[in-house]
Amino acid sequence: MEEIWRSATSGLMKVKFITGAMAVASLLACAVIYNFPPSQYSFYPRCPFFAATHLLCPGCGSTRALYWLLHGNLRTAWHYNALFTLLGPVVFVWLAFCCYRVMRYDQVPKLAIPRTVTACLVVAIVLFAVARNTVFAF
Repeated sequence: MEEIWRSATSGLMKVKFITGAMAVASLLACAVIYNFPPSQYSFYPRCPFFAATHLLCPGCGSTRALYWLLHGNLRTAWHYNALFTLLGPVVFVWLAFCCYRVMRYDQVPKLAIPRTVTACLVVAIVLFAVARNTVFAF
């Protein structure tokens, strides 16, 4: 009986629904961050790495940086998290492209990142984490 209700497009509709739900959830999260500054509201999650070690992880300050990016203030966003300020918009554009491809052309883009790019990103993230926790950091 269950096979009667299945169709060839049911899997595709599930992917489209999940993609649409993720897009709406992301926009709602951005709307919350836009309207409620992280420096003034305490409902945002705290970094467990910072709480345990009192060192800044590569993601510390990303919510505040996103707040200022959404308000168009690149200098303040850069102050809170330079790595997120550089990579956040790139990731956003790529995710928007993926969402568009799924909704418009019914194609899920494949994520094929070369190993050299992955290695460079890992090295950059580690160097960023070390640099922001040194005495010589600005």
